[in-house]
Amino acid sequence: MKTIALTGILALTAAASGRSQERPTFAFRGDAGFVWVRSDSAVVGAGGPARMHGPVLGGEGRVLFNGFAVGVGLLSGTLQATDQTVKRDLIEGRLVVAARPLPWLEMSIGPFVRAYITDTSTERWVFWQARARVDAPIVAASLTSYLELWRALSSEVNLVTGAGRMQGGEAGLVYRPPQRPYRLRLAYRLDDAAVGGGRRGSQTLEAISVSVIVGGW
Repeated sequence: MKTIALTGILALTAAASGRSQERPTFAFRGDAGFVWVRSDSAVVGAGGPARMHGPVLGGEGRVLFNGFAVGVGLLSGTLQATDQTVKRDLIEGRLVVAARPLPWLEMSIGPFVRAYITDTSTERWVFWQARARVDAPIVAASLTSYLELWRALSSEVNLVTGAGRMQGGEAGLVYRPPQRPYRLRLAYRLDDAAVGGGRRGSQTLEAISVSVIVGGW
């Protein structure tokens, strides 16, 4: 896993380094959204299949240099079961290394951590993501659509069943108001993970969010 990840990071660095030198710039994004989690197998803190949902807040900051970017993101919220018998805190964090070999294509790689926390236990997922994002303008300079897909290069979870394949994607719209220093984003995300190699169930996370973006992205 580490060899694959390192190779990916070096490839992204090489893709970005061919451009003329630029000053580093900063970009920030603040998110507010709602998350739904469905699990068909026993999960920590629930004792069996679970359906949970709740509001979340998050954000990400990036340093951009010469078509190359390093970012850190965090998301958190409290999820509640449909029957209101179980509550769990959701925390997600990620480190991303990204490059744009083409103006409309971003490729990135980095570790991702997701935790579901109760007073007595924590379900923790750790995986390395390889991501590709394609931007498609709808109205020049004001409205853009995008599609981003990812797949885990490796994954671990502290469940007895273990983790199988993990993949997902996100689609959204980004609007730039005239003569404003920020952009607005509406996004839908779907992450799917197999538990026990897919033989013992799956866990799906869906999220819809609105965001404010400041700076180049």
